[in-house]
Amino acid sequence: MTICETCGSEVPAGHRFCTGCGAAIAPPTGNFRPADARVQAGTPAELLNWKRKIPLITNPYLVLQCIFIPLGIGIVMGGFLSIITGGEWDLLLMFLIISTGLSLLMLLIMLVLQLATGGGLETEFFISDEGVAHKAGNTTRALDRVSTGGSVVLGSMSGTGAGLLAMSQENNILIWKNVRYVSVYRSVLSMVFRSKYLISPVVLYCTEENFPVVLAMVKKYAPLVATQHL
Repeated sequence: MTICETCGSEVPAGHRFCTGCGAAIAPPTGNFRPADARVQAGTPAELLNWKRKIPLITNPYLVLQCIFIPLGIGIVMGGFLSIITGGEWDLLLMFLIISTGLSLLMLLIMLVLQLATGGGLETEFFISDEGVAHKAGNTTRALDRVSTGGSVVLGSMSGTGAGLLAMSQENNILIWKNVRYVSVYRSVLSMVFRSKYLISPVVLYCTEENFPVVLAMVKKYAPLVATQHL
């Protein structure tokens, strides 16, 4: 049994990701292969670990999330309140307006952050023979908490829901046997891994150097999953 240095959880022997927080567990000496190593595609790697800044406003995956998550929460909450209040559909309209404003605000924040950080938010990524994982950097964690707290203070239920959802996805891990769908976006060097329930996806943003290696590992460890552009 190993103790995770990040959260203190007990991790079963042999696991390379913490089952509590998703942090990487240091592998035995000699098994680690650095992310920028120019290894041949398809070469087995016990653990591949790297950091990269995630593009924001130029990232179609994140842009769609910023648009549809607040709108979806606003429609659900507004529709529910309209029904229980006896058909006060003005509530639904109000939630739609608030959600649309929140989406526009989030897009503006993404634009400012990408310019201020020189390319995006730094995140840590992992792929091994066990599965895939990502871990948000300190800046991302702080922003999630500030935006969620601000939404609570302003009384925005859709904003609070979107913030809590973002916080829940800061550290995600998905083992290979649970991977059902893999989408590859070559334009931004990213891969999205989903379970059969389509919730809590794990997203890997690769570098130019390690993209072929990561792709080879996906084909090796998840050869039968439904894929897009793989």
